[in-house]
Amino acid sequence: MNVRKLVLGAIVVVLVAFALSGLWHTVLMGDFYASAAGDAAREPPLLGSVFLGYVVVAFIMAYLYPKGYEGGSPVAEGLKFGAIIGLLWWFPTQLVLYGVMEGPFSLVLVDGGWHVVEEGVAGIALGWIYGRNE
Repeated sequence: MNVRKLVLGAIVVVLVAFALSGLWHTVLMGDFYASAAGDAAREPPLLGSVFLGYVVVAFIMAYLYPKGYEGGSPVAEGLKFGAIIGLLWWFPTQLVLYGVMEGPFSLVLVDGGWHVVEEGVAGIALGWIYGRNE
């Protein structure tokens, strides 16, 4: 295991995903989320907890990426890997939250879909860090 790539990859994933998340959830789609979450939204959000969640996912991604690398373009591999992580991480979580909290099903689709994109982009950055070799 290349510890330097693991740590650097995790840091880059956190920075990319957290920045994209802030842009998406507050600037681009803030009104949608405010309306869809309603009273279930925490005001103000606990950004420390959100950031910690991204740190955990980033280290998981950085650890797993070289184990699943199939060769080929680091950009394509990173996008595919990140999108799969988005599916594995967020869609099940959204379905569980939908089952226990008030809110429209569109929130599951919009936010779940967003996280496939977000982690896909973060996966591209991770692919660049790892390159073609572990």
